[in-house]
Amino acid sequence: MLLAAMTAALILTAAPVDERSAQWVTHDVSGEGPVASFLNWNFTSVITRAHCAGGQITFQYFYDFPGSPAPGQRVLAVTIDNTDYALTPSVDEMDRQVYTLSSEGKAALRQARNVDLDAPNEADEPWYLGRSAALVNLARRCG
Repeated sequence: MLLAAMTAALILTAAPVDERSAQWVTHDVSGEGPVASFLNWNFTSVITRAHCAGGQITFQYFYDFPGSPAPGQRVLAVTIDNTDYALTPSVDEMDRQVYTLSSEGKAALRQARNVDLDAPNEADEPWYLGRSAALVNLARRCG
């Protein structure tokens, strides 16, 4: 019995679980290609959405709270394996506020082990996105 319990414990600790993986939703969207969306903790709203546009990874950020800066005033960055990459704000062809990751950031994202999104929220902390396999796969598929 003790041996069975020890074996089960080894199996559980040998494969760490990324609790954030369930918060990622991916889909190929007609006209946009692959899209990865990160949902809030109770899966009721989208925090950020990333897709490949012209060989670049662009993000949209949807989280609003009382006193949050306007979309054009937000400063966003992605931290990939403890290295920060700024996201450049712009407006896309559909008049949406988007934030583009640099080519260096995209290269790092293709091999990422941990990703955080530094974006305005009431906790004044980054969004801890975890391993972000959906985002990593998106970067790998993005020309």
